[in-house]
Amino acid sequence: MLPGLSNGSGLYREKKRMKIVRSLRLRLRVAPVSILVIVAVISGACEYPGVPHPLAVKQSEEVPPILSQVIAEPDTSSDEEPLSESAIQEGTVEIALKDFFLEPDQITIKAGKITFILVNEGRYTHDLRVQGQGVNEKAPRVSVGRDSQWEIHLEPGEYRIDCPISNHDERGMVGTLVVVE
Repeated sequence: MLPGLSNGSGLYREKKRMKIVRSLRLRLRVAPVSILVIVAVISGACEYPGVPHPLAVKQSEEVPPILSQVIAEPDTSSDEEPLSESAIQEGTVEIALKDFFLEPDQITIKAGKITFILVNEGRYTHDLRVQGQGVNEKAPRVSVGRDSQWEIHLEPGEYRIDCPISNHDERGMVGTLVVVE
């Protein structure tokens, strides 16, 4: 061993201590960066590719103040005209099942055999349920990107339509079906 570098010498201990300090400094520099990279990867993986986060609002999508007043205070005047014969559908109605609403959500149709054409335009499986007037019927589930036909016989009256899967109805997948003579 070289003079001055024995296990008991101060120089040996000092060199060993500096080596440990350098190693710790490197680890302390790398650790925060590694944590940030991991968090970014995990949070980025939680989104669907190409689908913006629902809470992300772009500057151009903000509602102008005057428009927000119109949206917040809907017109409640009773100047509604009765439905014309052309507004009442016969026999078949197409409903788009979206995340999380029905389109259309207000339907008027003639009584009798009704065929629903259900088109799932959402990212989740959806369904359609008709309730009211003693009726509580569900269509078969419709997978993502699929469509389905469902027939039901309904008497005149007002019915609630919704998606009974999970909490989809609570999130807005509800509507009204009015069946007329």
